Amino acid sequence: MKKALIVFVKAPVAGKVKTRLQPHLSPDKIVELYKSFVTEIISKCVRLKGVDKFLGCAPTRDNNFLREITATYRLKSFDQKGKNLGEKMINAFKDHFKKGYKEIVLIGSDSPTMPIEYIKEAFLKLKKNDFVIGPSCDRGYYLVGAKKIFPQIFQGIPWDTDEVLDKTLEKLGSANIRFSMLPFWYDVDTVKDLRFLENHLKYLNKKKVKRLGL
Repeated sequence: MKKALIVFVKAPVAGKVKTRLQPHLSPDKIVELYKSFVTEIISKCVRLKGVDKFLGCAPTRDNNFLREITATYRLKSFDQKGKNLGEKMINAFKDHFKKGYKEIVLIGSDSPTMPIEYIKEAFLKLKKNDFVIGPSCDRGYYLVGAKKIFPQIFQGIPWDTDEVLDKTLEKLGSANIRFSMLPFWYDVDTVKDLRFLENHLKYLNKKKVKRLGL
């Protein structure tokens, strides 16, 4: 059975990534921080066996850093398509189901410390469910997976608000879709999140603190 793991990333351009950190960190520092997030996530994902890995790039994969990551870790890449996050996820799922993948998991680049076990668990949960979601502490989600396309789940969602998770769960419930949830994890979007990340990494592994530039 063909499985795909898609990682959504942005081209690391100053003023375009991690914008909520801008008042507190310099644009160059934010770019380097975001690069370290992407590298950390990808370096974990490539250890997964039996899964094809893809980099979904925004606005396009025409970026030196993204080309370098793709080449270094031998990934396949594609440009995200859509006007908002919902459309981009719908198109990513739809395109890869057309390529013959039967189970697809998609993650973002905001949770650099997310355990790789959660991705493994997501694929396991798809054995008995049609949909899996990894909820984040900010009431969004850090992971979504499916065995077939469910466009309605990603439509009409107020992205970048604290209603994303609630609205998504409502849609899953009303559509009677068999789904499962992973443990909660956290994104890093604000300075408060960044401080939590720094403390978390110090507790987990001091070498990782240095690798992420904190």
